[in-house]
Amino acid sequence: KTIVYKGQFDPCQLWQYYTDLINPKLETHLCIVHTRFSTNTFPSWERAHPMRYLAHNGEINTLRGNVNLMKAREGVMKSSKLGEDLKKLYPVVESGLSDSGSLDCCVEFLMHAGQRSLPEAVMTMVPEAWQNDPAMDPDKKDFYRWASCTMEPWDGPAL
Repeated sequence: KTIVYKGQFDPCQLWQYYTDLINPKLETHLCIVHTRFSTNTFPSWERAHPMRYLAHNGEINTLRGNVNLMKAREGVMKSSKLGEDLKKLYPVVESGLSDSGSLDCCVEFLMHAGQRSLPEAVMTMVPEAWQNDPAMDPDKKDFYRWASCTMEPWDGPAL
């Protein structure tokens, strides 16, 4: 289960505003707190972090090309699991989002429509520098080789 809390306040106010987070009965495997606010777009509630699946700081230099390629794929994508319902998920990347929001949309799509785990989706979109790394596990290299044939990286390679 994923719970997303969102607010425009100082990080130290988090515990005062979301009191369930200090409840000793609350158990979680992971908690991400993103304290920056939309830096390369005009600040707005819609663009405030956190996203649904990631917290991302930075600008994606290839954003326009990545969004255009995802839009182009919408005309040819197929899913044996979803059939015609796949079209209900379009557009994969909602318009008007920050680069982080666009990245989050694609991660979510890869997880649900592409049946990839969160690590696989992120590794596909933001790969490590794998081609010339002699120390990398061969299975991991094979994953990156496969992923590079399915879509272009959105950012990276991540070192």
